[in-house]
Amino acid sequence: MDAKNIIGELSKAEKIKHWLEKEGKKILVYHRDVDGVCSAALFLKFFEGFKRIPREGPVIDTSFFKEVVDNQPKVLVFLDIPVDQEWKKILSLKEKIPDIKIAIIDHHLIEKNMNSDDILHINPMFYGDSYIPASCVVYELLRNIGFDVKPFNWIALIGIIGDYGVKDCEWMFEEQKKIDDIPHCELIKASEIIASSITLKGIKGCEKVLAVLLKSQNYKDFTKSSELKRWNKIVQTEIKRLAKAFEKDKEFLEEKNVIFFEIKSKMNITSIIATIVAEKYPNNIIIIRKKSGDKWKISLRYQKGDINMGNFAKKASEGIGSGGGHVKSAGALVNNWEKFKKRILEML
Repeated sequence: MDAKNIIGELSKAEKIKHWLEKEGKKILVYHRDVDGVCSAALFLKFFEGFKRIPREGPVIDTSFFKEVVDNQPKVLVFLDIPVDQEWKKILSLKEKIPDIKIAIIDHHLIEKNMNSDDILHINPMFYGDSYIPASCVVYELLRNIGFDVKPFNWIALIGIIGDYGVKDCEWMFEEQKKIDDIPHCELIKASEIIASSITLKGIKGCEKVLAVLLKSQNYKDFTKSSELKRWNKIVQTEIKRLAKAFEKDKEFLEEKNVIFFEIKSKMNITSIIATIVAEKYPNNIIIIRKKSGDKWKISLRYQKGDINMGNFAKKASEGIGSGGGHVKSAGALVNNWEKFKKRILEML
């Protein structure tokens, strides 16, 4: 795979290296999922001194905006978060902190090209339609900056697996075979452990996984964490319970080829269940919802790929929340489930 097809102009590597080595406060904002935390781990292996903020999505709310402005960082990096959806607020941040440098390293569908003198927007979607998870983008960016990233190839692979990007990143797995040849099933298990930790413990779990990854010099080091294994066991038990509930209580609308299901659980497990169900029902549109406070957290999946779930999530959530994602996988957070559902059915 040509690096230009992943990070764009190779000159971007030198530019971002210069920014990241600047003195002063720096903030790293990363997505709170497997791909996001693996991207962050790879990044922080080579660039230290960043305040770390895990986020669930691209929405820049008032509290987050204020947190960034109050910190007055010289550098702000977004990993695996499509903040170009919030481009007006990004430009407002620039106005509040005139000398800030902003890097957006992402792989989601592009809302707006944010590249300018003080903003770097790196996304393989600018150069093709291959599905390249953020872990791979960061890995290739670091390689092109000049770092020896091969010892941490395994971290990138876990992120790629966690974001279901194996098909378009085969060269990464070929590289791993020449380095250490970790069994694919072991990498899948590691991805599962990370997802479970974040599901069960939220931000705490995300930060714990990141800390373990940063301390680990190789894959075997990562597997020694008994706490992460224990968390995984708890979540896997809940997944089995919800898988049975899905088969019993799912709502299948055959004429629309869509399956709806409401999760009732204390765990933030919507995305995991949606992915598991989508693998079992690849020819059906899967929409899983869960009440979260006064809102609904929604995950959408459709493995055939002939309908863009990211666009569906975005359009169906207009005015009632926010949504977006990828062609086969998307998410939304809305305050009106019935209106969201009605819009989905009308679009179908």
